[in-house]
Amino acid sequence: MANQTKKHKKGARRWAFPLGLLIAVLALVGAVTVIAAGVGAAKTAVQKSRNFDEYNKMLTPVVMNDPDAFDDITNANPEQLIDIAIWSILKSDLAPDRYEYGESGMIIPEADVTASFEALFGTEIRPTHGTVEGYGYEFTYDASKQTYTIPLTGIVPTYTPRVVDLDKTNNSIVLTVAYLGGDQWAQDSEGNMVAPEPDKYMKVTLREKDGSYYISALQNTATPETATTAATETTTSAPETTTAAPVEDTAAQTEAEPAV
Repeated sequence: MANQTKKHKKGARRWAFPLGLLIAVLALVGAVTVIAAGVGAAKTAVQKSRNFDEYNKMLTPVVMNDPDAFDDITNANPEQLIDIAIWSILKSDLAPDRYEYGESGMIIPEADVTASFEALFGTEIRPTHGTVEGYGYEFTYDASKQTYTIPLTGIVPTYTPRVVDLDKTNNSIVLTVAYLGGDQWAQDSEGNMVAPEPDKYMKVTLREKDGSYYISALQNTATPETATTAATETTTSAPETTTAAPVEDTAAQTEAEPAV
């Protein structure tokens, strides 16, 4: 009986090591899987945040002057689309010497405005070039020279965008965008800028064509149930006074206020 017990213990010990090793390996695999899942989730969250920031940047010239809603790009206000296309150029990282200057301001070729228009709104419609009258400024079109004159004008955007949701289908992306009043930002006791409550929400539909997306609709929408003013997934910041033309000298900088 004693010999049988000894043999049993010996056999148990023989299986104990490989069984323990198997458990350890499984635990390790489980840990690696959990870590990988966590890293994947974090990467997705970071990527989503980065995309939201990119959408905010793209939509800044789109929403800043509160254009009329449209269910399809073919029904949009042509003058407002030109206004957006020009502001998209002005809000980009312009080199000081990219464009020439005349007595009335910076000169942008019509071809550049067309290129900006197509990048934003696709080629389903053609831009209708002409003088644009905005809130306190005017982009003057010269048909004979095929140019726009951009005056040195400081303005505060009517709205700043904050993308709060994204819904992607096979060939389109629908963004839910909060419109934050450009003149409604405040400061807390520590000097930090505090975002205002959104005045409204709009849905922006981006349609895919030939591997790229363009704005195809801008529609009114209800306030999302999960809407919040906390910028948890974006880096929306208070809007700065924007000059319609880049400032070239100190005197002009003082006159026009800060440039983008």
